[in-house]
Amino acid sequence: MRMMKTISTCAAIAATAVAVLWFSSESPSAQQPATRPAAAKPAQPAGPWPPATLKDGQPDVSGFYQSTAGGGGAGTNMEPIEGAMGRAGISPGIVVDPPDGMIPYLPWARARRNEVQKDHLRPNQAQVDTRNRGWPDGVPRINYYFVNPFEIRQTSGAVLIMYETQHEFRYIPIDGRPQPDSGVKMWMGSSRGRWEGTTLVVEVTNINDRVRYTVAGDFASDDVKITERWQWTDADTVKYSATFEDPKVYSRPFTIAKVIKRLHEKNFEILEYAGVEGEKDAHLMVDIPATLNKK
Repeated sequence: MRMMKTISTCAAIAATAVAVLWFSSESPSAQQPATRPAAAKPAQPAGPWPPATLKDGQPDVSGFYQSTAGGGGAGTNMEPIEGAMGRAGISPGIVVDPPDGMIPYLPWARARRNEVQKDHLRPNQAQVDTRNRGWPDGVPRINYYFVNPFEIRQTSGAVLIMYETQHEFRYIPIDGRPQPDSGVKMWMGSSRGRWEGTTLVVEVTNINDRVRYTVAGDFASDDVKITERWQWTDADTVKYSATFEDPKVYSRPFTIAKVIKRLHEKNFEILEYAGVEGEKDAHLMVDIPATLNKK
């Protein structure tokens, strides 16, 4: 097993590149997954900007979207790492704060993550990525998985996101209602949103501690709070970020960022997702407690 090594110098360079990309006024074009034809270029802009306003005052941002590829875009890693998925070279990260591009893990948490990371190509039963088992990706991983198109719909007092991956959905109330009791834990967590101009701010809590944020093994506790910012900079471009807060696992909050683009393919629609069909390692898919102590 080739061990993946985090190179601090490369990490800093990659982190700087991600930050420059994120705060640049230009965004990369969306790329479609290999299983789909390339999206057709729009014959004209998607619409005027600022956007039209719905009856309840929301900016109208409904449509199909997809994260751009690159920089951990497949959900493989958040920090820059070497040898991700057996590929040569450094896989760029998506952490934009702290500036060094590294997740501020507490020592015990980094040791746990590193154990999974080094064995990610040949995991034991307890280390198998939850995505491989067909379990929900959780937030924010499901948003930056670049082969996962999704649709945003809006209704009075709420935003609905329907994902192709795992057929997941999120109902995001924007009416000020409180989160459910803290004892309720879910794979996708509970979302509560508000609009700040053309930025949708969503606080996500009530997440269970079995969610995996990357193939490399990044994780949080069930007390994590994730704050998303969906910032529409024009009709077709979203600067997406998610800030993790979890004192049990991290020494300080940190933020990841990706660019999400509107899709313009004619007659585009969400298709069936069969994530574990034909699985050849069924013995590894057995549901067991997510602990690294089981070999």
